[in-house]
Amino acid sequence: MKTLNIIGAGRLGKTLGRLWQQTGFFQVQSIFNRSLESAQAAAEFISAGHAVAALELMKPADFWLIACSDSEIAATAERLANHLGERENIAAFHCSGALSSQVLEVLRPAAIASAHPVHSFADPLRSLDSFAGCSVALEGESSATKALAEAFTTIGCEILNIEAQHKSLYHAGSVIACNYLTVLIDLSLSSFAAAGIDRDSALKLLEPIVLQTAQNNMALGPENSLTGPIARGDLETVANQLKDLTSTAPELAHHYRQLGLACVELARRGQLSDESAAKLIELLSEPMR
Repeated sequence: MKTLNIIGAGRLGKTLGRLWQQTGFFQVQSIFNRSLESAQAAAEFISAGHAVAALELMKPADFWLIACSDSEIAATAERLANHLGERENIAAFHCSGALSSQVLEVLRPAAIASAHPVHSFADPLRSLDSFAGCSVALEGESSATKALAEAFTTIGCEILNIEAQHKSLYHAGSVIACNYLTVLIDLSLSSFAAAGIDRDSALKLLEPIVLQTAQNNMALGPENSLTGPIARGDLETVANQLKDLTSTAPELAHHYRQLGLACVELARRGQLSDESAAKLIELLSEPMR
């Protein structure tokens, strides 16, 4: 069994560590976090590994996971390079969605890679049950990505291979779909609040339709899933909503306009006529000041 050390065993590191430990793919060994207490808690969650108070106390390992925040990866790699000395026959990887494996160049001749699981690690306990089935974007040195593909496949993941130069664009796609969806739901809740509907009631109202919309998009594609007034070319409804939003929640009106313009472009790929699209664009464009 290959050994694995984890630097920065937060929500992601704890989840991966426990899943790999349970399947027997990796033997989790040393764990280093900002505080010894945090590292000890991670070792307890993983049910394996030894918490250390300093990176320099970590034992040799076959694989090194640098799971700290993006802004700390380069400095952590530099510190790890100073600690490791001879670096042949080992692999180092991070799980950032935005950064490529090139941020680990200082660790060569170790094999370097990045592996980004497309999964929300908000709650490690929930992730243990929901992680299987997610996709993992891999890039880096072939010997490392081949081993990591096997490691992630073992815990139920689908593998997507990408090029280092496309990592930022790839991650932007994930941000738009996941983070911006969360923002959209928050904006929706603000609109419901302006209508006098409490948060719990609004969330209960939204849950089935948001989940169904997501399922439709995955099954049919966005151009075949769009519904609502813009898809129908219903100018009167759009105008009334803009009027009410502008008078009660101007910031929401701004977002409604911007998202509405993107919605028009999507609707044009469906059934929306050029004439209706032109009228909607004029209606949704920000008023001149």
